Amino acid sequence: MEIGFLMLADHAESVNGKLYMVGGGWNVLHLPELPHEWGFHIALGLDVGWSETNQPHNLSVVIHDPDGVELGEGLSADFETGRPPGMPAGQDQRLVMSIGTTATFSTAGPHAAVVHVNDEEIGRARFYLIEGVEQ
Repeated sequence: MEIGFLMLADHAESVNGKLYMVGGGWNVLHLPELPHEWGFHIALGLDVGWSETNQPHNLSVVIHDPDGVELGEGLSADFETGRPPGMPAGQDQRLVMSIGTTATFSTAGPHAAVVHVNDEEIGRARFYLIEGVEQ
C-alpha cells in the first residue's frame, strides 16, 4: 500500500472519492503562543494494490512533536477496500479520506502527521510550528 497524497489543510472533506479542501497544502503553522490547541484536517489518499483489496487493514494517524512524542490519542481505524465490478485486473484502488483532528502544541519546531497501515509507516506530512505573531 502506498500514499497517493498526504496534505494538511484548514478544512477538508471527502465526498464520493473526491477531496474538497480549504486552506490546504500548508507546511508552516503560526500560533500566537504556546501551549495552544489547534484544529486542522489531514487529507489522505491511499493507493490500495490489487492484491491488498478484499482484506482487512488497520490505519493509524498520529501527530509527532519535535522529539517524536505523539500528541494526543491519534486515530486508528480498520478498513477494507473492495473491487468494483468491471475493474481491470491489477488496477489499484484509491481510498480518499479527510481526518479532522485537534492537537495541543507545546513546542515550536518541526512536527509531523504520520500515517501507518498495518503497523508500517507509509507516509508523513512534515510541518514547522512557529510561536508568535506572523509578520
